[in-house]
Amino acid sequence: LRKELGDEDVSVVICGDMNAMEDSLVHEYLTSGTISKDHAKWEDGEKRALSEVLTNPLKLTSARGSPNFTNYTEDFKANIDYILCDSKSMVSQVTPSSAESDLKLQTGCPSAIFPSDHLPIISDIIFGSRTS
Repeated sequence: LRKELGDEDVSVVICGDMNAMEDSLVHEYLTSGTISKDHAKWEDGEKRALSEVLTNPLKLTSARGSPNFTNYTEDFKANIDYILCDSKSMVSQVTPSSAESDLKLQTGCPSAIFPSDHLPIISDIIFGSRTS
């Protein structure tokens, strides 16, 4: 969009179920803007190195903070869902995270109280309210 619109003030928000923990390549790429060609996480049985560094200009930050978990089951508890925004946006408020004590009573998700295997994350974002 920025390439198409030029210097116009465009805010970027990427959100969703990324099934990626905070130490993953996906999260690092979106938040730091780079992945080195010899990054240790590329190894998966055999070395899979890139021929060059992956970069993007976004360098997004969490619009939700860092909840302890967005997925909670008996054998897996992690933050794998995100709301990420660029520096042109400002977070005005967020909903509180689900209480772990409530989740333990239900033995995790999904359940009668938490019908999805992912917990909701909600943020109010004001677009274009900050400068880079």
